[in-house]
Order: sequence, then structure tokens, then C-alpha cells
Amino acid sequence: MHEGIKKLLGPPTYQFIGVLALLFILVGLVASSAMMSMGVIGLAMVWVLHPQIKSNVQALLRQPVFWTIVLLFITWGISGLWSENTDYWANRMRMRLPFLLMPAGLLAIPRFDRKVYYPLLYGFFLLLSVICLCLLAWYLVNFSEITLAYKKGQVLPTPVMHIRFSLMVAYSVAIGITFLQEKWTWRYAWERGLQYFLTGFLILFLHILAVRSGLVALYGVLFYFLIREIVLRRRWWFGIMAALLMVVGMATAYFTLPSLQNKIDYTLYNLYHIRHDSNSTELSDSHRVGTIQAGLAMGNEAPILGVGVGDVRDKTEDYLQVNYPSVAGSGFTPQSQYVWQYASMGWVGLLLFIVVTLLPLFYKNGWKYALLGSFLAIAIPSFIIEQTLETQLGTAIYLVFLLMAARYYFIEDLSDHSRLHQPLVPLAGDN
Repeated sequence: MHEGIKKLLGPPTYQFIGVLALLFILVGLVASSAMMSMGVIGLAMVWVLHPQIKSNVQALLRQPVFWTIVLLFITWGISGLWSENTDYWANRMRMRLPFLLMPAGLLAIPRFDRKVYYPLLYGFFLLLSVICLCLLAWYLVNFSEITLAYKKGQVLPTPVMHIRFSLMVAYSVAIGITFLQEKWTWRYAWERGLQYFLTGFLILFLHILAVRSGLVALYGVLFYFLIREIVLRRRWWFGIMAALLMVVGMATAYFTLPSLQNKIDYTLYNLYHIRHDSNSTELSDSHRVGTIQAGLAMGNEAPILGVGVGDVRDKTEDYLQVNYPSVAGSGFTPQSQYVWQYASMGWVGLLLFIVVTLLPLFYKNGWKYALLGSFLAIAIPSFIIEQTLETQLGTAIYLVFLLMAARYYFIEDLSDHSRLHQPLVPLAGDN
């Protein structure tokens, strides 16, 4: 077995099971929902079967980023007390079991140093790059048909839901930038050239794919690294020049990539007609506007505790039947995770959700750590414009990348000294 693989997996013990479970989840993100489920079960096994379960529980309670995620699961479960549709509530709780199982499971992995964490991300980065290269080839072969499809609001076919896929590609860009900044390779020096090429290619590919959520995520990542460079290295002129290059790059992409231009034009078409005719069935964004208004109405109806997780879908349908009948009947729920939380759990649940999602940014200056801060630059805007956690895939993306980064940056393994240099330069006054 290759020496690097031996270091990654370790002996066939709880370390082996935990890392293998993470591999299953990462590959399952683009290949199989069954693999994701098997990975979550594997992490749960590491926690439940580990002989030091008491110390693992104590470790969980000492880590706010981890136990607050479990607390979210508990509050969603409690909302079943005032949810009339218990079947839908049970379905939501089953899908959100990873919020209960993954934090404890990741903490139970004995070792999660750089030799474990970075190869896992590297494998994901290479996997996404290969998939995107194949998709680009498909796009070029079927250029005319796909370009026409973009004029109708459609997108290039992707292995999984295009919105979630675009978020993963954006995070792959963040992984590539981090590896380049830290000059990390797994084995060979020539890998840096490959990293440069693939990172640049993924940035270009996201503009060709032209998924709005993915572009927001990409520029969130680039803006994060720009601000991080300015604040930690005090390179103001670099920041100004990089910002100008980003603006020029966006303009160039719009005028040179037909898929991006058609997508932007179709979005503007959507916005115009929604303002003048909210019931247009042919508009892809009419359901988004209607469901968000439904969610706000539900939260205002029960502002303290919300209507309950189990009743969100039914009450959204009731609102759409009255106010947006043309988009009713499809099982929609509020197309914003923050609005979804307000509708289901009221102000209490919304404030808790805001604290949980923002806590990693400020806990131990988490915003300074590249792989954590860049992921949150993707996740938080996604929660504003999408109901990211209402699918198995969205839940898995959020938890696996957040928890791996938190495990690596916030919990020091005895054998791990590689994280100490992660912030480029400490802020003035930091120890």
C-alpha cells in the first residue's frame, strides 16, 4: 500500500472506520445517496462502539461548534409537539439525523491532523475536477443545443442537483487556492502546476455552468480570500487591483460565454415579469417569491415558536393556493433556509439558527482559517437564497465540510503541529 494512503487511513481500527466513512460521504456527494448514508452510519459506529464513549461525550460538550449543531436537531424534534402533520415531521427528522450523528462521530476519530484532512480534500478536489472536465467536453460537443437550453432557463446536466453541485465546485476552488497558498502537495512537486490549472479551470467552468447560486458562492470565496489577504497581510494595493480584476473578469465572462449571458438575461427577464405578473407559470423564479412570502406569513402568524417543522409544507401550499395558484401543488416550501427556520420555529428558532451558522466564524477567530472561512462564505449566502438543508445532499455538504474544518482547526491532536501556521500573519495584537 502507498505510504501516503497508510498515513491517511491508519491501522484498521476506529481511525480506519472513521476516515473510510468520510471517504464514502465525499464520494457519495456526487455519486450516490446510499454512499452518503453509509458514511454517516460509519461515523455513528465510531462514536457508539468506541470504548471511550464517556470521554467522547465530554469532548462534544466542550466544543460549541459541535454541540450547537446537535442542539439544532433537538429543537427541530421538539417542534413535533405543535406540528399537526407528524408524518412530514418524522420525514424531516429522519433526513436530519446527520445533525445528531456526525458531530459526535467526527470527534470520536482518534486522529484528524493535516496528513488525514488534506488528502481527503485533495481527493474530492480531483474528483470534482475530472467530472467538470467531462461536463465541459459534453458542453462543447452539444454546444448549440445547450446554449439554446440556457435561453429557456435550463442548465448543463450535472451528476446531482445543479445548485448543490455548483456549491461543491465553488468549494473545490477554495481548496485549490488554499493548497496553492500553503504550497501543499501530497507527494510530487509537479502537483502545484496541476493545482494551478485545475483551480483556474474550475473558476472558468462555474461561469460556463452559470448557476446563480454557484456564481454567488464562487465570488463569495474569491471575496473572502481577498479580504483575508488585505486584513492579515495588510496588502491594500493588492486588494484594490484584485477587486478590479474580478470586475473585469465578470464583464469579460458575460460578453464571451453564451451560457452565462443567456442565464443572466433570463434572470433579468424573470425579475421584470415577476414584478408585473407574479403568477406567470413559465418563470422559474415565481415559486421562489411565492414560497418566501408564504414563509414570512407563517412566521408572522406564530412569531415565537413558528408553525412547527411538520406543518411548513402544508401551510406553504395553503398560501400558494390563495396567492400564487399557478405554482401551487408541487410540494414547495420556503426557498430560503432562514425563512424556512422562521416559519417552522419562529423567532426563537431563527435566532438559534443564526447563532449556530455564524458561530464558527467567530469562535477562536475561525474566520482566519482558509478552509473554514471560505466554506462559510459559501454556506451562509446559500442559506439566504436557498433551502439548502431541506435535501439530503445539501445537509451532507454543509455538515461534512464544516465539521471536518472545525475538527481540524479547533481541536489539536497531540501529533499535529501543522495548523499553527495556518493564518497567513496574525492580526496586530493577537498572541
